[in-house]
Amino acid sequence: MRKSILLVLLFNIGIGFSQADLLNTTSSDDLKKVSVLPENEESIALEYAKVSDEDIVFSFTVWEVIDLDERVNFPYLYPVDVFSVTPDRRPLIHHLMEGIKEFYFPSYFDDKFSEEITEEDFIKIQVYKVLKDGVDADGITEGIEHFEFAGSWREHLESLGYIFPDEEWVKYDPLSDDYLELEDDVKLSEYRKNWEEVAIKMMPDTDFNSAEFEYADVRKYVIKGVWYFDRISTELKYRPIAIGPIATTAQDKYDSTNDDTSNLTDDSVDTSGYGAFDDDDDENAETEVVDSVDTATEVDLEEDSESDSFFPNQTTDNVSESDKEFEPMFWVFYPDVREVLSNAYAFNEKNMSKPFSFDRLINSRRFSATIYKEANVYQDRDVRDYIRNNALMQLLESERIKEKIRNKEQDMWNY
Repeated sequence: MRKSILLVLLFNIGIGFSQADLLNTTSSDDLKKVSVLPENEESIALEYAKVSDEDIVFSFTVWEVIDLDERVNFPYLYPVDVFSVTPDRRPLIHHLMEGIKEFYFPSYFDDKFSEEITEEDFIKIQVYKVLKDGVDADGITEGIEHFEFAGSWREHLESLGYIFPDEEWVKYDPLSDDYLELEDDVKLSEYRKNWEEVAIKMMPDTDFNSAEFEYADVRKYVIKGVWYFDRISTELKYRPIAIGPIATTAQDKYDSTNDDTSNLTDDSVDTSGYGAFDDDDDENAETEVVDSVDTATEVDLEEDSESDSFFPNQTTDNVSESDKEFEPMFWVFYPDVREVLSNAYAFNEKNMSKPFSFDRLINSRRFSATIYKEANVYQDRDVRDYIRNNALMQLLESERIKEKIRNKEQDMWNY
């Protein structure tokens, strides 16, 4: 009896670790799609249980960074070379970007969902183009040279078939005296942007220097979620609210390759601004410990103007320009993307025939993440806003916030 049970178990294990339909293929062409699951196996995301506000005993909103350099987070990053695997295997960023491009859900500039990213702006995230200056007397007309030979931007673009609208910016051709005499810097920038967008739309790629976003450029994800204690189920639960990829955008890549003073691919530089966390130790920094009631020890460092900062969106003078640029490419409202992610599967190295959907991975928190911000009375300030240039203390503060949430749950059972 024991032997028969053992044989059944071994048989089931053998099946479990095989690829879907691999043993039933009758043609080598079928091998291109052997890892595809049967249709509709997990096509509908499990609905969230309705939670009444009266049933939430307490809640905490936290922001976390998912570092894709950590092995446990590899399913969210790979495969970056989608041509080397079957069509059903794509990284998380593929499904997010395809969903946005197909208008399944919108993308936003921030996690408050106050401003939606337009289709034109989303295209710029993927491909960044700059008109070539052209080289005199080389026998090749390219980029800006087309406008110079035509005498104006408008004349050349009209020759390509563009019909200009009756708008104010059209009157200010970049080669006209009106444009050169315009003193309003805001309008100058706006008008130039409009002209360049028309040029990108009408002129061939050979007239531009460009850079393209690739899946391998994604290094991290930031996720905003709520921990809450449900009085009915008497347990601590987590609900994701928003997610966004941290990556080197097409413009970042172009700027890095055309700026001799920058080296954004160097391992010593955190290109996201959301590292887990910076390894830089400022040995010359003078620290002063400040008492805090509910937050961890605050460290106020006297930094020189050349020291590296790792606070995104910082506006102080001692913050480098590159630090301001590195922030999430976009945010998406997580409930909006659940339908797409429930049909998108991540590789399961423990059982190839049973991959997990990204929606299941995220909702079950099958990732390693570090808290870098929590909702607080200080305008939801970042951990690195009050603990500067001290990676160890930042990690300890992240753990303190995590333990605070756990202890809150434990306290529910103490009388």
